[in-house]
Amino acid sequence: MLLRAQAVGEQPSVRFVVLNLRSNQMWDGQSFVDDFDLARKYWHPSDACAEMQDILKEHYGQLRQRRFVVPVEIEVYGSISQKEIAEYLYRASVLSVRTEEYGNGPAECLVLPVIHWGYIRELKLPLNGKPDNPAVEWGLEDENENQ
Repeated sequence: MLLRAQAVGEQPSVRFVVLNLRSNQMWDGQSFVDDFDLARKYWHPSDACAEMQDILKEHYGQLRQRRFVVPVEIEVYGSISQKEIAEYLYRASVLSVRTEEYGNGPAECLVLPVIHWGYIRELKLPLNGKPDNPAVEWGLEDENENQ
């Protein structure tokens, strides 16, 4: 099952529907339907994406669940609070996974990344040592690529 938050309508009345890309049906809150008028319309794409995650969790619910943490470093220049940074990033950033190209995850798995901006913590600089780069270790990137 591949889902997309599909924009519908014209500005200023753009809304979003959850579209099943395999069947081309829209989510009505209970099931996927062909009738656009019955489809649930979302005000913001984040609302549609949250609903998509719930649908996918239900669909893949029989599989073993695990959680991982991947640090994301945010550089900030200027004097603002952690709360202001978190609020800004929550509103302004988008985490995008190219599911249409790569699917929901490898080997019929579901991978759902979520950013918890409220857990933002400042790092004391300088960091000791060079952080590891598993992308190079795993052969996903060339070690000399960014030099």
